[in-house]
Amino acid sequence: EEEEEEEEEEEEEIYKSKSKLVITHSTGVYSHHIVWCNCPDVKKHQHLQLLKARLFPASIKWPQTAFTFDVLDHFLIDALECKTSAMSFYQKLQRFTNNAFLDQIPVSASY
Repeated sequence: EEEEEEEEEEEEEIYKSKSKLVITHSTGVYSHHIVWCNCPDVKKHQHLQLLKARLFPASIKWPQTAFTFDVLDHFLIDALECKTSAMSFYQKLQRFTNNAFLDQIPVSASY
């Protein structure tokens, strides 16, 4: 029970503060600082907040990465028509983001 309480307190602190979110769009990969809605009825539902903003979260519990529906549509067409793998598609997005310094492109919010 103590672990559950500690985890809930930790979650609440995360929801109160700003978060860094890596957003992958059809024009590149970007890192943004966002503030989650702290309304009582939407607490602990960050993934739903992202979906309402037309962003598809990479995880449900604590999303740190999201994809625009636009980039998902582009990936679907590339995969179906050109047989592009997910890795190749992501590498293309990295080139769009910063062709000269690929190592400076955000991979996740924690890096």
